[in-house]
Amino acid sequence: MVKKEALERILITREKFFEVESEIRFHEHLRRYAAVRRFCYGRVLDFASGCGYGSFLLSANPDVESVTGIDKDSDAIAWARKEFKGDKTDFRCQDIEEVNEKYDTLVSLEAIEHFDDVSLIPRLAARCGVDNVIVSYPNKKSTHFNKYHVHDFSNQDIVNLMEGYVCYHGFTMGDVQFLLFTRKPLKAPAHLYRNLIDLR
Repeated sequence: MVKKEALERILITREKFFEVESEIRFHEHLRRYAAVRRFCYGRVLDFASGCGYGSFLLSANPDVESVTGIDKDSDAIAWARKEFKGDKTDFRCQDIEEVNEKYDTLVSLEAIEHFDDVSLIPRLAARCGVDNVIVSYPNKKSTHFNKYHVHDFSNQDIVNLMEGYVCYHGFTMGDVQFLLFTRKPLKAPAHLYRNLIDLR
């Protein structure tokens, strides 16, 4: 007979623990893509798309014409093509500096903190004539414990980086911040826009 005290505890192996933790991470990633899907439209570029499930999820929005996922990892792109290629999805292993087609929406989730050159995203948006940009990044310091993160950002850092765009929406999910930008009309007076202040 099992003692009452033992029933109040979760007896789990280390192997099972890591399996569950991995599942939680995966579901968090899906939730982030699901959260921004409704803001996407037209031709969508998913920058640093990884294994493709996020791009596939974005493509389910009826306002989305197509989703192109781009990543520098050839193995990830091979997986994406095998598992998530569809009528509205395409995946490319391509240097971001070579991308110059026209897109309506640019999505970049938890990627900018990995880049030495943070101007990659605004340059890409400008080069591809993107009107709608969706960016997410950690909303707390992470460079001290994640060796792959080379930058910590405040909201204002990202707003300042996206010159020529105005932030029209922002929200948080757990320890991730999302900012959404639209291109400023060329003839609009600058004083009509104000940057999003850093509330942290």
